[in-house]
Amino acid sequence: MSSLARLTTFLVVLGGVLMAGGSLLWYLTYGIERDPPERQTLDAVADSVRIGWGPEDVVTIRATTLDDALAALGFVHGRNRAWSVALWRQAALGRLGEWFGAPALELDRLTRHLGLATLAQRGYADLGDEDRAALDAYAAGLNAAWRSPDVHLQQEFVLFDLALEPWRPWHTLALERLFAWLATQPPTPDELTEAGTDVMLFYEADRSLRAWLHLHGFENSIAWAVRDSSGTHFFQRHVYGATALSFLQEVGLALPDGSTFWGASLPGTPFFPTGKSEKASWALLLTSTAHLERIPWHPETATTEYQRILINDGTEHLTSYRRMEDRLPFPPSTTDAAVDTVWSIRWPGLLPHTDSHAWHRLLAGESAPFHLVDGSGLWVDRDGTWRVLGTPPALESFPTGVFVGTSPWSRYAAEFLRTQATGSVQLASWIDDAYSIWAAQTAPPLANSTGPLALNSLALRDAVTYLRNWDYTYDRASIAASIFDRWMRTYLETTGTLPVAAALDSSAATQAVLHQTLAKAVQDLTETFGQDQRQWRWEHVQPDRRYFPIWSVEALRTQRAGPGIQARFAAVTWPGHGHPSALAWGPAAAQRTLPAPAMWESWLSTAAWSTLTVRRQHLDPHTPLGRYLTSDRRAHPLALPPSAAPAFETVLLPPPL
Repeated sequence: MSSLARLTTFLVVLGGVLMAGGSLLWYLTYGIERDPPERQTLDAVADSVRIGWGPEDVVTIRATTLDDALAALGFVHGRNRAWSVALWRQAALGRLGEWFGAPALELDRLTRHLGLATLAQRGYADLGDEDRAALDAYAAGLNAAWRSPDVHLQQEFVLFDLALEPWRPWHTLALERLFAWLATQPPTPDELTEAGTDVMLFYEADRSLRAWLHLHGFENSIAWAVRDSSGTHFFQRHVYGATALSFLQEVGLALPDGSTFWGASLPGTPFFPTGKSEKASWALLLTSTAHLERIPWHPETATTEYQRILINDGTEHLTSYRRMEDRLPFPPSTTDAAVDTVWSIRWPGLLPHTDSHAWHRLLAGESAPFHLVDGSGLWVDRDGTWRVLGTPPALESFPTGVFVGTSPWSRYAAEFLRTQATGSVQLASWIDDAYSIWAAQTAPPLANSTGPLALNSLALRDAVTYLRNWDYTYDRASIAASIFDRWMRTYLETTGTLPVAAALDSSAATQAVLHQTLAKAVQDLTETFGQDQRQWRWEHVQPDRRYFPIWSVEALRTQRAGPGIQARFAAVTWPGHGHPSALAWGPAAAQRTLPAPAMWESWLSTAAWSTLTVRRQHLDPHTPLGRYLTSDRRAHPLALPPSAAPAFETVLLPPPL
């Protein structure tokens, strides 16, 4: 063989090796995308069902019965949200340790203590035939999707070597309970300190569970409706934490009566927190109420439950819990007879309730009482009339509109909306308006009290100058917003409460606390972001940071993944914007909770009822270079139904006779 031939052969072989290596690297980094099947046999459907897989992860379903439509919805969730649904189920069942080992042990103890799985099974057994049939159909569709090799080869399952067990209908109710618990607000640090060590450890595990899943902050969701000469305009925002994965799945349903429905569903369930039929639209804010309270202790009224928790190394842990009918008591571990009262948690989810029937009534265009979640929200009919659902803690009614929310911060956004809603609705500008009435009321008297302090250092003088010239807007470029937010966080940590400008006195002690906390805030910002205060922009100090569940857990992140995988599942950071007290949402350090920048927004008008507009960040980790192609600004609005035809279609068929 000539030298030229040998060289050619070598180059061909080298090229083949490089191509094979590149293909392997590409697969390990992004996996392999497979189109949905054209046809799928499904025992649960009575007639053929068509699923349209559209752009921007939007799905349409055409079915002749509601149960067939819910079976198709399960199939959609089983394909599009397989990893999220499987992970949430594992958490709800208290079986994370079987997948991820000892780091998840305390999380499993928490969900076992809450009894999410046990109560879900009891709730399913108590369902009526219609509601049980709906859950059965949904589970059948999800299982059909999970039997596909496409799902089993998704990278998360391959990298962690995980097997998917069949979905049982009651698993949906376990997820329902998990979401309801995550929608509760933990006690304040002062309340936990008073309650003692056992309660503190329980809520430390709760905080870890929320951080693992990055699902939290639901209490910051809002909805409002405003009427002008053109009709009624309905807006809603669902805040759901800091996960980089989409929390809701947009779906269009062609209903059996010939009408159409658009909404956003909770994967793992056939439930829609938001939806729009031809007659009405609703926003159900995912909040649930748990109380920490002292109760009389009678040991004979409590039962003891023992459970085994398995770990993936083959070990098992035996644990026991004390339960009462609707409470979790925390008696001393030494003796039950030594105390007359104990601390307990009271939460509706400790009873075998399910809101399944109420969720299904929403699809029928009716509202029904909720139990696990508070059922707070807003309902708007097509004729423009509205009514408040439940008893939202933040409720503001004014001549041209109504505002509902669940966080104490919401009342400031409601007050600002009321001042704006005096003429034509400017929805596009309002929902991104980061002006804060709370800051406008609080910052000036506090900044003006810093005269003596401002002379102490150049850094403090510059900080006070920013504060005194602030327009009270939490936009991306604001430096004063960063200073004020860190000041309020420091003041809260020092005193246990946020300052109320009207209640502050001019005593030396009060002034000293204000001065000391501002100095500490400026010092903290300097240490973190440098001495150049021009770098203290709100977009950097309070960024919009999203995480991929599990991959953000340090103990697991490097367990089975090389550098390419770690980079793909690394946190995504976008510039921060907005504040809890503004119409434009954004988390703040002064909340003292886990930052929750992730949100799903939608709006519609009675003058254009056929169009539902949605806005959310959709980041698919399996899309090559997806994190780099996603804009660093708020997502562009998406009109539903989409104008583009579905890219693929799947027909679900009943088995042949």
